[in-house]
Amino acid sequence: MESRRRLLIVNPNTSARITGMIEARVRLQLKDRFVLRTATAGFGFDYVASRAGIAVAGHAVLDAVAKALAEGDRPDAILLACFGDPGFDALAEVCDMPVVGFAEAGLHAAAALPRPFIAATRGRVWREVILELAQKLGIAGHLAGVETIDHLTDDPTRIAAFLATRARETGARRVLMGGAGLIPNLDAIAAASEVPVLDAHRAAIEKLARCAEAAGASGRPRPDAVQVAGVSGPLEQLLARSGLALPAAPD
Repeated sequence: MESRRRLLIVNPNTSARITGMIEARVRLQLKDRFVLRTATAGFGFDYVASRAGIAVAGHAVLDAVAKALAEGDRPDAILLACFGDPGFDALAEVCDMPVVGFAEAGLHAAAALPRPFIAATRGRVWREVILELAQKLGIAGHLAGVETIDHLTDDPTRIAAFLATRARETGARRVLMGGAGLIPNLDAIAAASEVPVLDAHRAAIEKLARCAEAAGASGRPRPDAVQVAGVSGPLEQLLARSGLALPAAPD
């Protein structure tokens, strides 16, 4: 019997509780089809909510993945489990396996359907980030706006009513929702909503499974290697193996 494919879930936040929530969501959707491992950022913010937090999280993601790769079997695909994908490009650059992000996968899935959509999440900084990401992915024309719901409580009915109103006002036909903290309420929000609600996490997990089963390399071009200093040992080794860093000079 062919062995199960391996998935690595990396949480850019330092919250082990959020890592557990995301792992449970992946297990619920994929059942026992894959072997799962998780990696939580070893430094940074409990919740990434600023540009500084995003910058630190990008380094923390690389470090967490490097340590996970040094300690265990090579995964067939990696899930970057944060709606905003901090460190996505850098991670895809250093890894020779596919990397899937909550935001990029969700945005692509929403844009593949007819008519415009709006995206919604918590955290004001993510509004700018999602708009920038949509532009980079070439789907900005499909995105009618990005809504933050920080002013609302966790009441699914209130959230659904607000987003349905914003969808009508912008001409959007659906809402893409993302953010690990929203996972427990997404089904209830979708059930209460007058417009279709797409789950970015579900879209990303589906893409993750497809990528792992295809077992292809990322194939991203890499720049010339240069000297690196001050990073952790596992990260230095990962950068060297990827061809981005020169071997450490002997003492």
